[in-house]
Amino acid sequence: MIKRRWRIFVVLFFAILLVIFVVNAGKFLVVDEKIQKSDAIIVLSGDKGERVEKAAKLYHQGYGKYFVISGGITYNDVTAAQLMKNHARQLGVPEEAIILEDRADSTYENAEFTKQIIKSYPIHSAIVVSSNFHMKRVKMIFDRDFQGSQIKLYYTGAKDPHFNEARWWSNNKSIMITITEYLKMTGYAFGKNY
Repeated sequence: MIKRRWRIFVVLFFAILLVIFVVNAGKFLVVDEKIQKSDAIIVLSGDKGERVEKAAKLYHQGYGKYFVISGGITYNDVTAAQLMKNHARQLGVPEEAIILEDRADSTYENAEFTKQIIKSYPIHSAIVVSSNFHMKRVKMIFDRDFQGSQIKLYYTGAKDPHFNEARWWSNNKSIMITITEYLKMTGYAFGKNY
């Protein structure tokens, strides 16, 4: 009798943990730290403009001197970095503040190639901007790649119009975003560079 109760207790305990995880799966993906004024703002490609808009707002608020844009080829020979630069310029970010990284084809490459480029600038701190749902993976990758670089990183996410962190199951895009992020984080944990 006691063994049976114990088994029921264990099953219920793990069922409750699973429900808590599933309900909070969207919230877990979001990293939005208290940011500090930094030498640079690094904005990653992969959205429809919300990231550049958030980064430009931070730039105009004085959060960074340099505006680093990371994004490789999107079609033929057009890079996401160039498209993002045009958008940033329309939002009032001056040409002389912009640093382009135009080779990255993944979040891992965003970190690696950006680190290589900014080494030649007086950058000792940076705010990394991506979509809110992407930030947990961004932080994992950038923290690992920038380890030992002496560059302090802060993280903040731009709100994605299709992702509902509190109710990630509320629409198809939000579901796909959430599942994809967990798959990519799992792959990254096993050595895949997404």
